[in-house]
Amino acid sequence: MKIKTRDEILNEIISKGKKHPKGWNAVLGKDNKRMSRDFYLFNKKIGVYLLKEYQKNPYQIKGIGGKIARHIDDDIHNQILKKTGDFGIIQGDFQKIIKNLESGIKPKRILDEAIKGDKDFGLTIPVRGYATESKKIFNNLHYNYNNNKVKIDNKFEEIASDEGLYNSYR
Repeated sequence: MKIKTRDEILNEIISKGKKHPKGWNAVLGKDNKRMSRDFYLFNKKIGVYLLKEYQKNPYQIKGIGGKIARHIDDDIHNQILKKTGDFGIIQGDFQKIIKNLESGIKPKRILDEAIKGDKDFGLTIPVRGYATESKKIFNNLHYNYNNNKVKIDNKFEEIASDEGLYNSYR
């Protein structure tokens, strides 16, 4: 497994999402030991990604992640479908949005078209699906894929320590 930056992971997921737009799920939670916000993003056809991140300052989010499994267990997948809300990864081309606004296209139409996926007015949602913040499901994933995520956890601790995230706790 290769550990990648937050942006690299999101770009990979978006790329896969363009090929497989349906069937995405996410489980969101906190890793209190490492002070990270964790996102398990997966598609049954693609696999399971873990993204760990933290808010460095009001303008910057730092994070890393990787693909931790080639498939998701059916029982975990079924649990998620019972306790879900909608989620999506939004991509924006701000120059295109501004150009469309200047040409008279209303912001509501730009958003509506992004949600429908019919026209690209500068805002797209290439990855969408269902998400949950259920602690039970998060812990199940967290411990079920423990062997595969140790490398990401260790690298995250190293980066967070170098960035000073843990300084006030020492």
